[in-house]
Amino acid sequence: MRRLFLLLLTTLTMLGAAPLHAADATGRRVALVIGNAAYPQPLLNPANDARAMAERLRRLGFEVQLRLDVNAAQLQQASAQFSSSARGAEVALVFYAGHGAQAGEANYLLPLGANMQALSAEAITKQGVSVTSLAGDLQRSGARNALLILDACRQEYTRGGQPVSGNGASNHGFADAQAPRGVVIAYSAGPGALASDYWSPDSRNSPYTSALLDALDAPGLSMADVFSQVAARVATMTHDLQKPRVSFGETSARLVLNTGSGKLAAESRPGVPAAGAPGARAPAPAPAPAPPAPTVAAAKPGAKVWPGNVLQDINYEIRMQIAARPFPRQQLEKRARSGDLVALTALGYGIGGGDAGVKQPKVGMQWLEKAAAKDFPIAQTYLAELLMVKGDPASLKRAGVLLDSASQAGYSPAHAYKFDLARRTGAPPQDAARHLQDAFIGLMKDYQGAAKDFLPPPKK
Repeated sequence: MRRLFLLLLTTLTMLGAAPLHAADATGRRVALVIGNAAYPQPLLNPANDARAMAERLRRLGFEVQLRLDVNAAQLQQASAQFSSSARGAEVALVFYAGHGAQAGEANYLLPLGANMQALSAEAITKQGVSVTSLAGDLQRSGARNALLILDACRQEYTRGGQPVSGNGASNHGFADAQAPRGVVIAYSAGPGALASDYWSPDSRNSPYTSALLDALDAPGLSMADVFSQVAARVATMTHDLQKPRVSFGETSARLVLNTGSGKLAAESRPGVPAAGAPGARAPAPAPAPAPPAPTVAAAKPGAKVWPGNVLQDINYEIRMQIAARPFPRQQLEKRARSGDLVALTALGYGIGGGDAGVKQPKVGMQWLEKAAAKDFPIAQTYLAELLMVKGDPASLKRAGVLLDSASQAGYSPAHAYKFDLARRTGAPPQDAARHLQDAFIGLMKDYQGAAKDFLPPPKK
């Protein structure tokens, strides 16, 4: 009897340590995939993201419902119907790409029809679909494993229009809410932060969806490993600007979505044998594509390089947060303490330069120093500006070093500051003129890059 008990205990221990493969013989796997892009100020990639995720999930054995550009009523109806159809499923997964926002401590998706120019907490509550209600639908489905993946709170890359976060602090990003029991919720960005809609002219997907597609390409990874890889990859792709997170609502993190049946590996990686075939090996996730080359200056070996037009758009977001009234200092400080580069820069320059209605140069420079230390070129440029205002030789020398780094990273406005610095320090006129010319050339290239984002891909 004792021997039988030990055998049973050993068996249970082995089962507990094994990954939970969701594609066991009889398990149904169902997914609802939604992409909202056709807002008054259209987003670039949610429709592409939804189509790519739908295709990837089908190849992983999911029954997929794909919905594009839905309003609030259509989203609620689709969620309720999906909940009914998912009853008894092994895995029920909902993926959403598009706009989202927070009101108080609650999170909402913002489908088509929402007024993106007037996002008070009351307007978000009335126009949005709460994340809690979608998670509740997943709970009621009774699926053994329920996932809600939100590539939301997308950043609008606009010039002259009002971004989603432009009218105050109450609606920026998602609040830090925990997933309910039995549901896993994956967020594409950290609390209070926006998610990039674009990251490279060579990709038709957002950074988060790109990373998720790659992670799902590798057989045998548990959910914990998938989302860990996604977080690391997105941080690399966005230069630590965007940091995804996941909340496991008292559920197992050991679920495996790609069990390596061979179909996905063989189709998505030409020349690679299917899993289980002789000599087959699980393909490692592809490294993140390198960002485009700098616009004007050559970068030092190992230096981070950004697409110039993306930096211009990020700076627009920073300026809008600085211009918000009342200035969202408390919320920016909360985000800045978690390492959010946009918040660090907006807070530092806002109070350091006095544009936020309060001028505290010393405190502002301390915040900017933290962002500049992470090689964030916009922060380096603003910090250089404040040092130039001080005007002493040591400050001017430090400003020059910061501006060299920012210009090499692809931030064309840094060249204009170098022009100003050259004049202040008595540099030869030809050197000052060269910096001004570099600023103009870089700016033109930035706008050319932005224009390409809105053009259809060339026909093959």
